[in-house]
Amino acid sequence: MLSRLPLSALLAANVDVVGVVAPAARVPPFQLADNGRSTIPIIPIQPARTTLNLFPSEANASPLELAARNQIPAFGVRDLHAEITVTTLQAMSPDLICVSCFPRKLPPAILQLPRFGCLNVHPSLLPYFRGPAPLFWTFQRGVRQTGVTIHWMDEAFDTGDIALQQSLTLPDGISYDEAEQLLAKMGGDLLVEAVRRAADGTLPRQPQPEGFAADPWPREADFALHTHWPVRRVFNFIRGTAVWERPYFVTIDGQSIRLRHAVAYHLGQKLSQPLMPHGRNLAIQFSDGVLQTVVEV
Repeated sequence: MLSRLPLSALLAANVDVVGVVAPAARVPPFQLADNGRSTIPIIPIQPARTTLNLFPSEANASPLELAARNQIPAFGVRDLHAEITVTTLQAMSPDLICVSCFPRKLPPAILQLPRFGCLNVHPSLLPYFRGPAPLFWTFQRGVRQTGVTIHWMDEAFDTGDIALQQSLTLPDGISYDEAEQLLAKMGGDLLVEAVRRAADGTLPRQPQPEGFAADPWPREADFALHTHWPVRRVFNFIRGTAVWERPYFVTIDGQSIRLRHAVAYHLGQKLSQPLMPHGRNLAIQFSDGVLQTVVEV
């Protein structure tokens, strides 16, 4: 969604998209011009083979399907530093490079290609939650006020000057996919504004403050829960990151309990003991209320 919806927004706004680039590892081999068999640094992507002249609906089309539908050249890239990669992108004469959910740093030779620069769509209010999984950490740390940042790209991840930001309050119980869709839609609308303002020279550049580090990719230990946390934080963390399909751990009186689902929370409620089981259901006391949950079998 974080790639598809921003691209869809650009196309809907009649922005002249001259090319789409995706990591070759994320492209089905049969769509690569070399069938995924070579090590060529950048390779054209062919539309998916089908016996019917059908495309998914606009709402469900992938970035590559959007490119095919709109007859936009698409490429799978293996090596961003290779000379042929740079010359292939240069041949498209981009005025601006827009990035969303691309997992690798752009080298200086590519950053310097477009005359207006390079912009990235990041689903957090930078400088908070830099790194590859900002939405996970938003849920894990109990932050409800998040948003989207469009920033100018530099040689590091998520550290470039801020161009535009818009905030969003996440409702209780929202899932990861639902939150990502809200942020992707917001990011697409904000990117359209950024592109227009970059073209007329009015897009701001606000340096990010120093002292903020990037968050890592989540590990098993990052799914641990703590009884001193507010119960709303625990509830929203479990609901918001269930898509990761990882168990959550909480230790009570020396006993480690694995949880799978959060059913509800009750602020201000007090149990007579730290946890009260009832079959597979469990009520757990946290700092300011009680969580109803389901234990892992």
